[in-house]
Amino acid sequence: MPGPGMELVGEEEIREVMDVLRSGYLYRYQVGQDARFQGKVLKLEQEMARRSQVRHALAVNSGTTALLAALVGLGVGPGDEVIVPGFTFVASISSIVYAGAVPVLAEVDRTLNLDPEDVEDKITPRTKAIMAVHMMGNPARLDELSAIAAEHDLFLI
Repeated sequence: MPGPGMELVGEEEIREVMDVLRSGYLYRYQVGQDARFQGKVLKLEQEMARRSQVRHALAVNSGTTALLAALVGLGVGPGDEVIVPGFTFVASISSIVYAGAVPVLAEVDRTLNLDPEDVEDKITPRTKAIMAVHMMGNPARLDELSAIAAEHDLFLI
């Protein structure tokens, strides 16, 4: 039985991946502006930016790197605290540690997502961000977390 998400992979996706593999260029900056690979990355970034209605998008190799880029881009660093669910994937906590910040574990609710009340209790003068994780297909309570972040001038990742 195929794993989750495979229903989204068809012949077009397989063909695109094979084009990259056959090109011999397996990472972005290997050959400067070589269209055989660089163009695919740029095209992906442009399409993602368009679909997300933002000016820029950056393709990275993993969710961990994406979280780290978000943290560093927001200026989160040594001495800062980031509130994160106590029940989460390792990338959430490791990205905070890689940024030099301190993960602060908050309780989760019955959906296994951040409990907004406990998040509020965990905020200190060193808190810089809240990192929500949509766990096991359950969406985090973003409306409440967004209100808390706005009230305390925190970033919500």
